[in-house]
Amino acid sequence: MRYTEEAYYKAEKELERRRISAQEEQKKRLADISRGQFELIELERKITNVNLELLKVISRRDPDVKASDCVMKIKENNLKAHQEKEALLKKMGYPTDYLDVKYHCQKCFDSGYSDGKRCECFKELLEEYSYEDRAKGCEFELHDFDEFKLEYYHSNGEPDDPYNSMKKVLNNCIEYSRDFSDSSDSLLFIGNTGLGKTMLSSCIAKRVLLNGYSVVFKSVFKILEDVLAEHYGKKTGNTLEELRDTDLVILDDLGSEFSDQSDPILYQIINDRINLHKPTVVTTNMTPQQLNERYNERIFSRLFGEYKVYPFVGNDIRFEKNNI
Repeated sequence: MRYTEEAYYKAEKELERRRISAQEEQKKRLADISRGQFELIELERKITNVNLELLKVISRRDPDVKASDCVMKIKENNLKAHQEKEALLKKMGYPTDYLDVKYHCQKCFDSGYSDGKRCECFKELLEEYSYEDRAKGCEFELHDFDEFKLEYYHSNGEPDDPYNSMKKVLNNCIEYSRDFSDSSDSLLFIGNTGLGKTMLSSCIAKRVLLNGYSVVFKSVFKILEDVLAEHYGKKTGNTLEELRDTDLVILDDLGSEFSDQSDPILYQIINDRINLHKPTVVTTNMTPQQLNERYNERIFSRLFGEYKVYPFVGNDIRFEKNNI
């Protein structure tokens, strides 16, 4: 997975927060039970001094001193002091590891690295924060494919009934997102309202994001609103540049916009991405005839000439849910 620069910063700050928190909690536990316990305080001081001595031996490189013998002796003293501390804690009624630093990750001690390699905890944070950064361009809630329920589509046993038709669409979308690359096809989801176009688009967006690609997933209305606001100086940013640079753009609900300035902007967005060979997904509730009547020929020809068309069929899912 490709990680964002911001994700590295956030992950390192989180590891630092975890590390400091664990150490502060250990200090608090020590302070709470050490009041009047001079033997315990002395053992903690001894363990600290032994560890400092070990670091000195490792860094000294004195030719007259056999470092391995010193290290062995220090380790023996360290082990003895730990055993004495554990026995004392047990006598006091505490777990023997009560004063250990409880790091979030015991493998790397919240440093992010183990055995010279990036620890799994660091990778998990990088994936989480990279996903969050890339998902900032998504206006809608994202979903998993297993949330898309085929039971809402009627079946009469025919190969082209709503159930079987939508099953093919679902499988194609799963395959599309799984194999997504910079050279993937552009898709046009077309069909009446409430048939799952936005839902499947959100599933594609989530899977593509998890695969390490950037995604912008917004309504056409919102995108046009942002572009026009930037054009007239009412908002900062460069939406058109963002749409050109993003790995996958999903334009939801084509036909919902009302601006008479929409055609040139839509054409620029669609045509730029075709010329750059970048995939785009467009959803619309309009029929091909309505699209042809609504938009100029250049937009219509690119949608139906350059995009794979996936018809969505069946009854409005919201009504079907109420009847199940």
